[in-house]
Amino acid sequence: SLTEAPALPATTLARSCYNSMFQGCTSLTEAPALPATTLADWCYEWMFFGCTKLNKVTMLATDISASECLYYWLYNVPYYTGTFIKSPEMEVSSFESGVNGIPYGWTVVDYEENK
Repeated sequence: SLTEAPALPATTLARSCYNSMFQGCTSLTEAPALPATTLADWCYEWMFFGCTKLNKVTMLATDISASECLYYWLYNVPYYTGTFIKSPEMEVSSFESGVNGIPYGWTVVDYEENK
C-alpha cells in the first residue's frame, strides 16, 4: 500500500544496500530520487521489482559498471508510460533497455537541478 517512497539521499552506496527495497509495492507511482553517481555491486538489484504502477524514476548514476547493480531492478513495471530522468553526463546508450536498465518505451530526459 506504499504510495510515496521515503527519500533515499545516500550518495555513497554499499553492496546490496537497496536490494529489493520496494519489491512488490504495487501502489508506488514515483521512485525516490537516486542521487548516487557510482553504483555498488547489486545495490539496486530487484529494487522496484513488481511495482506495477511505477512511471517515474530519477537515477543520477554516471557509473553503472558494478556487478548486477541494475539486475531486474525495474522488472514488471509498466512499459511505454513512464519517464526516466538521468544524469546529463550519462549517455542513454550506456543503459540496457528493459528490466536491467530503462524500461522499453519510457521517455528519457536529462535531470535539471533547478526544476
